[in-house]
Formats: sequence, structure tokens, C-alpha cells
Amino acid sequence: MVEQYPSISEKIQTHNAEVRLRWSQINIKNNYTQDIPNIRTFLVSQGKQKYTLPVYKALIKSSEEMKKFAKEVYEETKSSFITQTVCLAQKFLCYTELFLKSICFYFIFFTRNMVIIQLFHLLVCFVLMIGVKCHLKTKCSFSHACRCKTSLSKFVEVDCSNSKLKNIPKLPRNVSSVDLSNNDIHNIPEHHFKDNGILSEINLSVNRLHTLKKEMFFGLKNVGKLHMNNNNITETTNDSFSYLQRLSYLDVKKNNISWNNYNVTFPQSLLTLKIDYNASHENLPEMSHLETLDVSGSSGQCSIHTVKPDTFRSVPTINELDISACKVNYVHNGSFSFMKNLSILDVSFNTCLRFDGLENVTIDLPFTSIKILKFNKIHKTFQMNTKILKQHLLHLNYTNLEELHGDSNRIQLIEEGTIQQLPASIRKLFVSDNEFSYGQYIFDFITTQIEFVNASFLFNSRRDKEREEKCERPDESSCNKVFKPNYVFDETISRFSTAGRLLPLPRKLKKVLYKDCFLRYDIQQYTISENIVEYVDLSYNFFYSWIGPLLTFDHLQLLDLSNNICSNVSKVFFQSFPNLTELLIQNNLLGFVLPDDTEGEIMQHMPVLQFVNLAENRIPSLPYNFFKSHTNLKDIKLGGNMMDNITFQINHMKQLSSLDLSNNRISSLDEHARGNLEEVYKVKNNFSIDISGNPLKCSCDTIEFIKWMSTTKVKILNKRETACLTSRGDQESLLKPNRIFEKLQIECSSYSSLIEGTVASLVVFLFVLIWGICYRNRWRLRYMYYMVKNKYQVQNKGNLDNDSQYEYDAFISYDNNDRFFVHDKLLPCLEREAGLKLCIHKRDFLPGNDIAANITSAIHNSRKVVTVMSHNYLDSYWCMFEYNMAKVESIYSRNKENILFLVFLEQMTAKDLPMMVLELVQSHSYIEYPNDEFGDAVFWNKLREVLSQ
Repeated sequence: MVEQYPSISEKIQTHNAEVRLRWSQINIKNNYTQDIPNIRTFLVSQGKQKYTLPVYKALIKSSEEMKKFAKEVYEETKSSFITQTVCLAQKFLCYTELFLKSICFYFIFFTRNMVIIQLFHLLVCFVLMIGVKCHLKTKCSFSHACRCKTSLSKFVEVDCSNSKLKNIPKLPRNVSSVDLSNNDIHNIPEHHFKDNGILSEINLSVNRLHTLKKEMFFGLKNVGKLHMNNNNITETTNDSFSYLQRLSYLDVKKNNISWNNYNVTFPQSLLTLKIDYNASHENLPEMSHLETLDVSGSSGQCSIHTVKPDTFRSVPTINELDISACKVNYVHNGSFSFMKNLSILDVSFNTCLRFDGLENVTIDLPFTSIKILKFNKIHKTFQMNTKILKQHLLHLNYTNLEELHGDSNRIQLIEEGTIQQLPASIRKLFVSDNEFSYGQYIFDFITTQIEFVNASFLFNSRRDKEREEKCERPDESSCNKVFKPNYVFDETISRFSTAGRLLPLPRKLKKVLYKDCFLRYDIQQYTISENIVEYVDLSYNFFYSWIGPLLTFDHLQLLDLSNNICSNVSKVFFQSFPNLTELLIQNNLLGFVLPDDTEGEIMQHMPVLQFVNLAENRIPSLPYNFFKSHTNLKDIKLGGNMMDNITFQINHMKQLSSLDLSNNRISSLDEHARGNLEEVYKVKNNFSIDISGNPLKCSCDTIEFIKWMSTTKVKILNKRETACLTSRGDQESLLKPNRIFEKLQIECSSYSSLIEGTVASLVVFLFVLIWGICYRNRWRLRYMYYMVKNKYQVQNKGNLDNDSQYEYDAFISYDNNDRFFVHDKLLPCLEREAGLKLCIHKRDFLPGNDIAANITSAIHNSRKVVTVMSHNYLDSYWCMFEYNMAKVESIYSRNKENILFLVFLEQMTAKDLPMMVLELVQSHSYIEYPNDEFGDAVFWNKLREVLSQ
């Protein structure tokens, strides 16, 4: 049987991955090393872990030669793997190295008392560990413009990208891959790679190559990937790639050449081809084994006005076809029906195709193996909104379609029953960047098997600097029907604003993305249809008030309501999320509502919550019991708020491992907060806290906090970004807080107490001394004061008695309830008999002027102000305004000469008078209106005498 391996191996090199996997495993199991080149080709051409990992497992279990080969191929191809595949492959390939390290540790541990033997074991371990050390990129010895990734393996990865090279350096024999992209290379010398037989990948993209010839690739018998996109290739020969017999991946996009005109023959081993294509000038070459064809105009140049049955006839075994952005106007029936293996089809960004043209695409798909269909943006941005009809997606019902992509199509409505035509196999639906309105079609989703929906970025169809494609559909085309736009009233608000309205969801739905949709609503109470939703993203909207509840999301694990500018949350909103483990509500305005939740009622309905993000919410503080119901919390993020301390309880959280308080207003943590942190650490040894970006202080007042930072076992994150402000105004890094603490100990020692005591004693002594001197000379000081005052008054009296500058002798300030006394008695006695000119508001105020302006003008133009004091006067706002204005006039315009004269119209006690009036009564004379005739005559004489002075 072994003798027949070579002939069987040649025949078995089919492009069916399952067959090649099984044959590779058989060869490895029987240690058939002659088939290693075929195994290498298979591993280089595959990136899926279902094909690669079984081969690596078999290689590791085989001979030493096979193990060595496994590591070599892995180093060559790991850059094309997804992260999960890399991790699993490393797990299989590195167990031997871990075993060696374990042996080293074992020897060292048990021989630590035997110095000579210990040194010997260290030397042995050092030699062994060199073989598993990480690869390092260093300058290559053959060219300082290149970086080499080296190890003990005989293969080297060379990176010469972005090095301004004009010529390709001569590569050593052990180079397995070389990146020469983004240089200024014009030519590949013939036979330049003759000694590089193990090269598996060459990247020559973004250079200035203009010619391709056969001899340029001489010696490259193991190259699996070749990147030559973004050059200026204009000439070639038909046998340019004849030496590349193991080539499986070729990218020649963005070159000015028609490959068909040169009758270029591509290797039979080619599985993936990325090429420019103009259907009106050339045909695709025959490639019966090709699996992936990318002619997309998004990454190259493509023009396919009409897709005909013979357009892709030369690639019948294709698995993946990308004709996006190819200016497709319409598609003939039968254009894809012969592609039995077609699983991924992308017709996106053909804006002249529209949905009536999509119908001819879907009609062929039942004859294929279609799994993923992409028709993103096949409707123009500046056209009317569209409605998907049953006929557009009718034929998908007969497929095994799993993913449907219809982003950026200005879809507003879907005809009732269209959704029910989708196949039962559909699992993912991408319809972001559309214009959906409420309609009956929403209820059709309940019966589907969809598990994932992305309906984000609604109403975002317009793009800056977007160029519209000119459509040139033939009139006879059945796709040239004018689609009648649908004008439907947007019932979203009216239908969903009613309490208890049913919100239908697919029964199998697990993940929903509905973010960045510019929706400005409050979230009222809704009843949700039966569901198993686990992930909901409603971020970057304008859901400004969360009232709820949403009944119910029993299986929800992650809810993202961040960036919604919400300032109100009801106490029942979260009650229907009993199994929520991750809550993202950062960047809202919850600081207006959360500080009032003293009993933690808002969050109490999520007992299994493990992660909560409350950052950037302008929260000044949280009540002590805010998290009282959350014993399972592991991570709390409160960064970017306005908190100055830890005011909420955390010592009951047995699982808490991270607390983020960065960029708040914390100057220090008090003793209670520090105690809580220490209690958490005792339960969770990996507990960490982040207080970076806070205005921390390093002073005698916060010395205990600095001491705690230098001694605590709690892990303090981002210490390099954590600093404090000293009493001198300097910023000190807290990377090593023990040094800060030592400085503060010196500054805040007993010397400070001595200085404070001395200063305090000196202040008390000076105060007692000054007080004693003043008391001893109190009468002399009072005498000096009055002498100076009298002298000042005498000097200025002549200037103040200039009667000619006043219009009135007196302004009479009275309440309207006392008008009979003023009009019937005061005016006749003072104006008629004494000849005085008085000002009263009822007679002398200018009509139309502001009341306050009249009052201040009258007072300023009167020599005296007579206040008719009564209980009515004290209760009047304007009377008290006149009184205060008269006092201001006395102080600022009359050099503190008292111009107020009080006339008490009725008996008033001291407790009836406000302080400002009582002060004047106690310091100046006043007159009371008498009740007898004799006293009445004396009263008027005194009053005339005062006002005549």
C-alpha cells in the first residue's frame, strides 16, 4: 500500500477540503514524509480551524521530523489565522516546551542545596529554553532596511515594508515570507528568487511594477500567497505564473492590464483570485478549480453593466463571489444557477440594481449552496424610500440561506407576508442604515428562526461627498419598472406609546443591535413577545427617560443603554431583567436621579449582575444602600463622575475584583472608605481600584490616606497616571507613595505643633495687649473722635445750607390710609400759613414716570423729608422704600446730614418698629402728633420751625 502512495497522492489532490484533510491525516499517521509538500500546500491554503487543527494534532503525535515541520508551517501561516485558531494551534505546538520548563523547575527546586548540580541544571535549562524563546524582530543582516523575525527555526520572516526600497534585496535561503509592500520597486530581476525555494508568501503590493515575466518567479515552487495589487502592471506574458505551481492565493487588483488580452494562464492550484474586471472588454480566464473570486470595485476596478449566464461560466466551482460596486444594472436569469458550490454572494453597492433587479439574482439561488447573501446599498441614497415586496425575496424560501445583509437601502416598509417567505435556515439579519416605519410586517418576525438582528444607524443614509451612479438600464429589461414610492404615516410613536403595547420579537432571537438610530423617545411600558434574547444594544440614541417595565426579558444577559442622555429612571424599569449580568449605562445624566435612590430600589431587580458601567453620568454621590442587592458584582465602573468619596456599601460584594473611580473629584479617601476596601480585599485577593485622574492631595490633612496607599495590599491601577497636589502647589507622582508619606511625616511632625502653638500664643498676647491699651485710654479715644467730627461738620456747613438748590422745602412720605391727616391738616398748616413748598406724591409726581424714579427725584430735590409714621406706613412697601431712599440720600448726597424728620401719627412701642427705624429714633429727635388743642398748636409750631431752618 505504501508503494502506491505517490500515485494515490497525485490523484487525491482535489480541491475538496474534506478529502484532502482525511488523506493528510493518513499520510501523517504512516509517517509518509514524501507527501509533506502537499500537506504544506493544504495548510497554507486553509484558514479554518476545522481543517487545520486536526492536521496539527496529527503532526505533533507523529515523528520528530513531522513535529518540526508542523512548527515551520505554523510560523509561515499563523498571520492568516483568526485569533482563536492561533491560540489553539499554539496550545498543541507548545506542550513540549512547557514540559521542558517544568523539568527545569523540578531539578532546581530539589537541588537548591547542591550548588554545583544546581548551576549545572540552570545551564541545561537555559539551553533548553532558548529553543522556545519568543521571536524578535531585528534588523536583517542582508539589508538594514528590513526587519527579520528570527528563532532557532531555520525559517525567517522578513518585513521590508515602508522602507523606500527601489530594488528587492537578495534574500537568504531560509526566508519563508517577505513583505515588500509600500516601496518604490519598479522591476523584479529574472531569477532573483532562484535560491528561495521555501518562500511561501510574497507581498509586493503598492509598488511601481509595470511588467511581469515568467523568469521573475523562477525558483518559487512553494509560494502559496502572492500580493501584487496597487501596482502599474501594463504588460505580461501568458506563462507569467507557470513556475508558481503551488500558488493558492493571488491579488492583482488595481493594475492597468487586461489579463484576457495576454491569454494569461493561472495555476491550477489557485483557489483565491482578486482581480479587476471589465465585462464589456474581456472575459474571465478558465479557472475550473477556483473557490473564491473577488472582482469588487470597492477594492479595485470593476464594471459589469449586465450579468449574463456566461459572465462567470469560466468559474463553475466558485464558493465565494464578490461583485460589489461593479456598476451592475441588471442580472439575467441563469447567471448563477450553474454555481452549485456558491455559498457567499455579494452584490452590494450596485445602486442601479435596486430591489426589482435583485429578484433576478434570487431566482437562481435555489440551485446553489448559498449561505450568505449581501445586497447592501443597491438603492440610491437620494431616491425615495423603498418597500420590499414578496416577489423580491420569493425564491429565497427554497434555499438554505443563513445570513441576509440589506444595509443602507432606504427600506421603509416590507410587504406583509414577505418575512414569512424567508427560509427556516435564516439565522442572521443585517438591515442597518435604513428608514423603517412601523407596519404589520413587524409581527411577521415572530415566526422566524432569526437569532441575530442588526438594525442600527437608522436614518443615516446620506453620506458626505457621495457620488451617485448613473444608471443605464435597457428599456426592454423587466427590471426597468418604475417603483412606486410608498407614503406611509409613521405610526411608531402613536402605536408604541400606548401602555401595554406588544413588541414582537423572533422566538429564537438572541442578539439585537439597535444603536445610533437618532430615536428620541421615553421608554414606556411594553409587553415583549416570548423570547430568549440575551444581548440588547440600544446605545447612542435619545431615550431620555426609562419608565418601563419591559415585560419581559427573562434570558437577557447584557443590556447597553449608554450614550442616551437619560436623566430619569423609574424604580420598576429593570424589574424584568432577572438574569442580567452586564449593564452598560455610561455617558448619560443619571446623576440627577441616582443620588435620591436611598434604598437601592432602581437596581434591586438584578440580583445576578456582575458588571455595571456608570461612568460619565455626572453622579455627585451614591447612597450607602445603592448596591445593597448586588452581592455578585465583579466590576464597577464609576469613572468620569463628580464623586469625592466612596459613600456606597461595597464590603458585602464577595466577588468584587475591580472598582474604577478615575477622573472624579476625590481628594482623599476617608477612614470608612479605606476600611471597606480592606474588607473587600480580605475576601477577594485580586481586588483592584483605579483612582487616577483625581485631584488627590498630599498634605497633613490627607497623610493617613497617603499612608494607606503605601501600605495597602489592594492593587492600585494606573499608578503612573495617579498624582497628588502638595501644599506648595506641586504635582507629585504616586507611583511610589511611600516616598510621599515619608516627606509628609517630616513636614507634619511635632515641629508643626510647636509652630502652631507659638503662633497661637503670640496672637492671644497681642490681642490682650491691644485690648488693654484701648480700655485704659477709652475716654481719650472717644473725645478725639467727637472733636474731629465737629471740626469736619463746621468746615462743610456752608456748602450744605445752600437752600436755592432745592425745589421743595420738604417731601412728605405717608401711607395712603393716612391721607386725611396730610391733606386736611398738614398741608394747610405748612403751605398756607407757613408758606412752605411741600412735595406729596398724589399731587407732585410726574404722570407716566416710574414710581421709584419719582420718589428718588422728589427726595433729591427736597431739603427735608417728613415721615408720617404709623402702622400703615410700616406695612407699605413703597413707604419703606421712601424711608430707605431718604437714608441713602443723607449718607451719599448730604454728607451724612440727617434730612429725615419723624412724625408719629399714633402711639407705637419700640417692638413695633423695625431695627432701621428704631436706630433713627434712638439717635435723633422726633415729634408725636398730640390729641389736645394746646398740644396741637405746639406741634405745628415745632414742625414749621424745623422745616424753616
